[in-house]
Amino acid sequence: MSSEDNGWFQLEGKSPLKNTPPKRTISHTMTPISTQASKPVTEHAAKSSTTAAASASQNENNQNTNTISSISSHTEGKSAAVPPRASKPGPLQVESFQSRSLSQWSGDLPAEQHSQTVGRRGPVLEQDNILHETLETFVHEKIIERPVHVKGFGAFGYFETVHSMSEYTKLSFLQRPGQQVPVTVRFSLAVSTKGTPDTSRNVRGFATKFYTDEGIFDLICNHIPVFSVRDAIRFPESIKAFLPSPTNNLIDPDRFWSFVARAPESMHFVVRLYSDAGTVKSLRHIPGHSVNTYVWRNAQGVRRYLKYRWVPLAGEQYIDNQEAARLAGANPDIAGKDLYDTIAAGQNVEYGLYVQLMNPDDEVHLPYDPLDDTKVWDERRYPLIPVGRMVLNRNPDNYMEQVEKVAFSPSNLLEGAELSDDKMLQGRANIYWDSQRRRIGPDFRKVPVNHQENGWPGNLVTSGDGRYVEGHLVRSDLAKQDDFMQAGEYYMELTPMQQDHLVDNLAGDLRGVSPAIQSTVLGYLNQASSELGERVARQIKR
Repeated sequence: MSSEDNGWFQLEGKSPLKNTPPKRTISHTMTPISTQASKPVTEHAAKSSTTAAASASQNENNQNTNTISSISSHTEGKSAAVPPRASKPGPLQVESFQSRSLSQWSGDLPAEQHSQTVGRRGPVLEQDNILHETLETFVHEKIIERPVHVKGFGAFGYFETVHSMSEYTKLSFLQRPGQQVPVTVRFSLAVSTKGTPDTSRNVRGFATKFYTDEGIFDLICNHIPVFSVRDAIRFPESIKAFLPSPTNNLIDPDRFWSFVARAPESMHFVVRLYSDAGTVKSLRHIPGHSVNTYVWRNAQGVRRYLKYRWVPLAGEQYIDNQEAARLAGANPDIAGKDLYDTIAAGQNVEYGLYVQLMNPDDEVHLPYDPLDDTKVWDERRYPLIPVGRMVLNRNPDNYMEQVEKVAFSPSNLLEGAELSDDKMLQGRANIYWDSQRRRIGPDFRKVPVNHQENGWPGNLVTSGDGRYVEGHLVRSDLAKQDDFMQAGEYYMELTPMQQDHLVDNLAGDLRGVSPAIQSTVLGYLNQASSELGERVARQIKR
């Protein structure tokens, strides 16, 4: 896709480009900023305005002092032309709703509003094809929901490479600064229904589809950097733990916490989820983590492990449990509405893309397995490398066709990017496509939002020159299994107020579970941090 598209990729097939902004000449500078300035803030119910708080305080002993770069742009010569104000979104949906007929018999008003009967009071005739088409269209117009990440919101824009990654990968759209490709993004709630409040304690999905000259590249992220399990064979169990009881369809705390008791590796995930990071009111202020480890291969065939990260250029912001509960009743769609209204008002939503790179030979020297998705990588040893920025500047015109039918898969890769042997990632590699076939149909790749413009969706690009492996077939866990250290480190990085919120949130849930489960989980918390475990135990008894 040429840079002239500038991200205003039209997904309605042959429809002309609308509101195309003037072409700009942009150069970019990378300005280092301190980690403290970029840490997330938490909003509190007791205050009407946002209370900024650093997400991680520096420990007197050995806390990290990391820095990342913010991506900023400036114009050369004259100031850059400002993109035009976005037109009011949703015209296709409105026109469809206001249309006088949903059938081919348009123009015949009686046929559109009245069934065919024998006389004015007689029975309806079976031959009334207009009636049957109208009703059958209504019955079949919706598609099957996703098994996870049901509630979601979408936006369109472009990604621009700021730093060449040719040293590390052959990915075509990351070779030269200034390259632009259109993107589609879908934000979502991991365990949700259509009616789940946006501020619920949940994982937010952050999936991006890049439309390149060589094909589709998908980057699927979550706003929390770790999963609850490290083997895909336990993924269904981990999701069902969040669901209502099959007996009475009511949320049962024992259901989730009994899973945690059986999965000590989930403790890092639990501590992050039950902190203020688990409650969000704005998608413009969340990060995106690939969670799984991927592989980049350069032109010389050198392979490197990597993790991707989206950083919101507006900064990270979260809310506490009280504010989340209040907003869940007052405006359950607040995050989606905020994203939609911001773009509709002509304001861009921007994120910087960063990567952490690791030599696979480092594995033997690390206290954790780099392919373990319940762990994060030390940023002091593997700093964030800036890659580019993403600008979201257009809302969907048709939610069903452009957001509900968008189909992502971690296997949508291009030359220069590969899957690692991460056991969770390996399990996800094919199941996404199976889910899309069931949900959308066997031709899901032919839906306009799922293939590049002027591309041929039947062509699939696989990456890599091939590698050979040999060994004995086994079913076993990873050798390095410290499931508690990073959970404790995260607790110590929080501010005192954020630690208080974490303790309150954990105690509030654990207070309602059986003594046996409670004892097991408290034991895990004590192994992560004796202070955290003791505080939660005291809070439960109050």
